[in-house]
Amino acid sequence: MTNITTSTPMDAERPAGAPKRDIIGRVFPWAVLIILAALVIAPIFSLVAGAFSLSRLPNEFSFDNLGLANFYAVWVEQRIDKVIWNTAIYVIGATVFGIFTAAVLAWLVERSDMPGKMWIYAGVPLGIAVPGILHAIAWVLLLSPRSGFINRAYMDMTGSATPLFDIYTMGGLIFAEGLRLVPVAFLMLVPLMRSMDPSLEEAAAASGASPLRATRRITIALLLPGILAISIFQAITAIENFEVPGVLGMPVNLHVFSTRVYNLIDNIGTIPAFGQANAAAVFYLAIALVISFLYLRLVRHSERYSIITGKGYTPRQVRLGHWRKPALALSLLFLFVTIVLPFLVLLYVSLVNYLRPPSWEAFTSLTFKHYIAVFNQPRVAQTLFNTIYVTLMSATCVTLVSFIVAYIIVRTRFAGRYALDMLSFLPHSIPGIVLGLALFWLLMQFDAITGASTFGSIYALVLGFTILFLSYAVRAMSVAMIQVHPDLEDAAKLSGAPPWRIALRIFGPLLLPTLVGIWIYVAMLSVRFISLPLILSQGGSNEVLGVMIWSLWDNGNISSVGAVGIMLMGFMFALALGLRLFGFGGQRGGAL
Repeated sequence: MTNITTSTPMDAERPAGAPKRDIIGRVFPWAVLIILAALVIAPIFSLVAGAFSLSRLPNEFSFDNLGLANFYAVWVEQRIDKVIWNTAIYVIGATVFGIFTAAVLAWLVERSDMPGKMWIYAGVPLGIAVPGILHAIAWVLLLSPRSGFINRAYMDMTGSATPLFDIYTMGGLIFAEGLRLVPVAFLMLVPLMRSMDPSLEEAAAASGASPLRATRRITIALLLPGILAISIFQAITAIENFEVPGVLGMPVNLHVFSTRVYNLIDNIGTIPAFGQANAAAVFYLAIALVISFLYLRLVRHSERYSIITGKGYTPRQVRLGHWRKPALALSLLFLFVTIVLPFLVLLYVSLVNYLRPPSWEAFTSLTFKHYIAVFNQPRVAQTLFNTIYVTLMSATCVTLVSFIVAYIIVRTRFAGRYALDMLSFLPHSIPGIVLGLALFWLLMQFDAITGASTFGSIYALVLGFTILFLSYAVRAMSVAMIQVHPDLEDAAKLSGAPPWRIALRIFGPLLLPTLVGIWIYVAMLSVRFISLPLILSQGGSNEVLGVMIWSLWDNGNISSVGAVGIMLMGFMFALALGLRLFGFGGQRGGAL
């Protein structure tokens, strides 16, 4: 009787490794949570500790030498209150300008009968392929008050000594950064415009309301919660960007938070003010965290703002009448200003014999000598290798880690999955230059204790990019994973498939467009992002292409910047087309 009860068919069919897999399944999520917490929290702790440190250098840190002198110096001597004011004007202005422009373009593409909409829908996201530093440099070449091509032509034609527009102003910063925010905001606004129930608009039209009034009282009111969430998200993006204020603001001492932190490290005497930079970064981080908290509170109850009824849903297009062609012209003008014009300007300065305004004489003396000079520089081969290696490693690491984190959050009942979700979002609240400074302190301490040489290595950049871009990838991966019905996974489990086989045979093929899209997007960000490499490449052999462009521009080698920029933009456009094909085109089929 005892033998019968202890030997059942179910016991006979249970895989021999099941108990071991159960233990691994229980321990693995906790291990992921601990590792992710260490990756995110350790740099922040190091940053705060460095802000209180009174030591001259990071590797001289001691708990016996702490105080508030750095915070006092930053607030009183560095006038961080003025920097906060500048940052607020810059972020609010750029966000409003970018969201307004993106909303108009999204409305024209989704809710109007404008001709050529597919060209606009396909072209606007390509603006992501223009790196921020090249975008800013192009506007300097065009609108510099004394030598900008547009200002020079205007002053020559009118005889005026006053430029048409000075790009080295707060208005210039807002204009350039606002244009940079449009492509991502457009991609976020298009689904909102597409999914809006037109019944209320039709009721307003039947009541005699004009299209303008219906748009103002109905459309905008319904979209307002979503637009507000996107605006906060874009404000977080603007506050962490360094390239535009670095190129346009630093030359005239017009500082926002990101440039002030960099300036404290780079330009104060012979000894960088590391402690003051950390103290400024703590203020910077606190503001970014508050904005991120507001964003999370807003999107937590997004179901309250649903605008699809699910019954009789048919998107309604507004007839523009005689405004159809002007609307298309304005949309094409935006594409020209944000994509074509920067490319043409950089192409011109890379081919002209020496920097001068466009003229027939200049066009007859075009040369490829600047491209040859770039490739003859001894550091170019190493820089290209570093850039390619960092891009491949960062994109692969982020894709794999985001898949693991998203699977635990979406597909398990792990007790700490909500903490894991919050930790995965936290890096979006950490500006790139702040994370770079935090890792700078952390890796310097690690090297001082262990005798290793992690700081200045390629892997320091890979670590930084993996932390920085994880929040984007986890959000995209989680949404895609929710669309995969759990029945497929359950069937594989009942067949005895281990988790790695389920991931390879079930999720791999079904999530391939998302995986490829995330990989390409992170690769693009790794190439175009320069604030973190600027900090972690201080004196190291891990220089990447973005840092090389910054160095060339800082030293006045404008033609070389144009040559490197054209090659980089060509590579970025190829990645952007891949992202358009795999990242967006592969997710139109709905839930799986």
